[in-house]
Amino acid sequence: MPTTHTSQSPVTLDVAPAPLYRLLDPDLLSTREGLMDFVHHEPKPPDLADCAPSGTKLPDTDVRMMYHGNLPCVSTPDVTRGLLDARRTLRTNRFRRVGKRMSMVIDGCAGKSTLLAQIARAYQGLLENERRPDREWTPVVYINVPPRHECNLDWSLPFADFFGMDHTLNLDKRTYRSTDMTEPVIHTMRESGTSLICIDGIDRIHSNDLTKAFAYFDSLQARLRASVIYCGNGAVDIVEEALRHRRHGERPDQSEQFRTTLPVMRIRRIPFHEGQQDAWRTVLMDYDKNLRLYNHVPGAGKLLDFDTELHARTGGYMDTLDQLLCQTAQQSIEDGTEAITQEGLDDMVVGRGDLEDDWA
Repeated sequence: MPTTHTSQSPVTLDVAPAPLYRLLDPDLLSTREGLMDFVHHEPKPPDLADCAPSGTKLPDTDVRMMYHGNLPCVSTPDVTRGLLDARRTLRTNRFRRVGKRMSMVIDGCAGKSTLLAQIARAYQGLLENERRPDREWTPVVYINVPPRHECNLDWSLPFADFFGMDHTLNLDKRTYRSTDMTEPVIHTMRESGTSLICIDGIDRIHSNDLTKAFAYFDSLQARLRASVIYCGNGAVDIVEEALRHRRHGERPDQSEQFRTTLPVMRIRRIPFHEGQQDAWRTVLMDYDKNLRLYNHVPGAGKLLDFDTELHARTGGYMDTLDQLLCQTAQQSIEDGTEAITQEGLDDMVVGRGDLEDDWA
């Protein structure tokens, strides 16, 4: 997944975004050790004084090459707003003594997973301000929808994997069979104080599996009294369809007039219309500050010279902007330019209409 960015540092949950190069690696976030590493690790941009001199032929694994391959997160208005909305909902959920805690939904364009990861990090950071973490305490569980999810047996496995539980039985020393891990998972989450479950990639749930999947998630939520955030392409429609199936046979109520009864956090592309240029230019300035190139002065605003062109080429989508700037920065290191230039940008192909129509 791409990295999404916003216009000002999201301090709504008292923890700033983590510029972690492996930010959205599913294998990182969907294990307890990986999520803890993401929560606590805050790498700094490389210091040019400690790097190889300009013009040095560098391998792809050079620290500056890797750094510019995944620049630190900056903020977009939608991520900032999403963190604020999540803080308010989770704060209320924490102190409800009875009844179900409110679930939330993240929908929209590329960047949804980044918001989900930042909420997970910020929520745990907030709780760590109240108590010292230990090896057992796990307030946040983060899973990705697995490729197989047809019954409770399958749905328990990503939760078991998160905690590193062995869920296979060796039948004849050659064949392995997974076993239902629901009860061990619930016991572990209770003992470790889990209060937030983040479920990414719900668009991978097949339509005929929705009822079973959400019945399972609802059962976990009810037994643990945890908050749940669902994230994925078309998440609003997916979640609401699942809820409609679960309400089948119940007496219709006033809520049927609404598209969804849950809070929705949306990620949208950033506009660049007359009178709406500030958010886009702020994002470019944040990128500008993060670049570590020998012929670039961080924070001097050089990227603002390309604001109109960059928006035209990317459409305001942060995944495309990130790819374009990362590629151009890496190439500038390789060819010795050491700056974002017009020629460098023109030489990059990253999508959003970059391909010519006259291939013939």
